[in-house]
Amino acid sequence: MKTAARFVDLPPLRKCRPSPILRIVPAYRVELHSHCQGDPVDTYLSHSLFEHIDQAKKVGLDAIAVTWHQRVCANPEALAYARERNVLLIPGMETDVEHRHLVVLNLAEGDLPGESTWDQVRALRARKPEVLVIAPHPFYPHPCCLGQSMNANADCIDAVEWCKLHVHWLPGRINPNLQAERWAHRHGKPMIACSDAHTLATIGRNASTVEADELTAESIFAGIRAGHISFHRHSLRVAPLAYETTKALLSQPRHLGRWVKRRLANLGARA
Repeated sequence: MKTAARFVDLPPLRKCRPSPILRIVPAYRVELHSHCQGDPVDTYLSHSLFEHIDQAKKVGLDAIAVTWHQRVCANPEALAYARERNVLLIPGMETDVEHRHLVVLNLAEGDLPGESTWDQVRALRARKPEVLVIAPHPFYPHPCCLGQSMNANADCIDAVEWCKLHVHWLPGRINPNLQAERWAHRHGKPMIACSDAHTLATIGRNASTVEADELTAESIFAGIRAGHISFHRHSLRVAPLAYETTKALLSQPRHLGRWVKRRLANLGARA
């Protein structure tokens, strides 16, 4: 029997703040890394893009990005469906950059290959500065995570993800989210909480509030880049953490296979 993820209850996210010139700056609840049916890699997903939008509306999200692996999610019917419900659906993809995951938003089909390189990401940013690039779960112990490869490519990254697989009791030196936070601080990048939702139940469970002038991708991205973003650090209990971690490790067998092959090759070269 599956164990549902349980999160520690925290106060609701704030919706707005007074600006220095005494006007109210709108704030929007956003979740910019998630998955649903249509993903060419995670083919086991059971809910549709339209169900995803309905759930986002139900839990109070203002803007979402569905980021299929290696394929841009930019369905015109879904974009219109979301707009009718006052939800901003931002086109997105979780590309494999040199076999590691990278979330790229506000791009069109053909802008970036599903399996890409840092130089291709760099060229896309130069060609289309309106895109936003997020480093997802970068320091988790999985071969699909960016890790130290970000150091030489910090110019390609706009924000760093605070992953939902978080527990407050892990020592700071080995806590993956705190490692990501330290990296973001060193490189002047904002942190953004994303759910990486693969089920309807987890949509909205790890989201951010962004202060922006209007509900558009350009305005939301400007707020993120300026650091006008906040979120709560939800802490998972032990059993849900074990379940979610195991599921995440087993959900990408191709990446695990590549990692095993590289490890065996390195061991053979040393022998």
